[in-house]
Amino acid sequence: MTQTNFTVIPFTPELADDFKTINQAWIEKYFEVEAEDLRVLKDPKKYLIDTGGQILFVRDDKTNQIIAACALKKWADDEYELSKMGVVEGYQGSGIGKVLAQAIIEEARVRGCKRLFLESNRKLTPAMKLYQKLGFKEFVNHESRVDYHRCDIVMEMFL
Repeated sequence: MTQTNFTVIPFTPELADDFKTINQAWIEKYFEVEAEDLRVLKDPKKYLIDTGGQILFVRDDKTNQIIAACALKKWADDEYELSKMGVVEGYQGSGIGKVLAQAIIEEARVRGCKRLFLESNRKLTPAMKLYQKLGFKEFVNHESRVDYHRCDIVMEMFL
């Protein structure tokens, strides 16, 4: 892929379908869509935005296409989760995921987050490498906060 101009933009209700499409694609590729996925993907405003979180998107300025999405879910005033991060095929491996994750981390910092965590699966090797490069460390003594059968690792960083 050649270098492209892109912009990180915040959630608007018009982008809800993009959030669902991007995330459903990677979940279906590697796993099965679960009940919790459907709940959040059907109404991200209700389950993420209205509860104090945010969703950021990356837009390709040449095509005006939304090419990536990532959610920031609020659990407490100083604790958030990086969740539902996906990049459209064809843009994967281009560095877009890193830019988006850095934007989510900055958004968490601005909101007063002290602990940012994520739940993922070790078989998502590119994602695991990205999270480690960003400074996330495996949190060993944990209990999952959400009911995703696919998650086999929790990682965290302190801001």
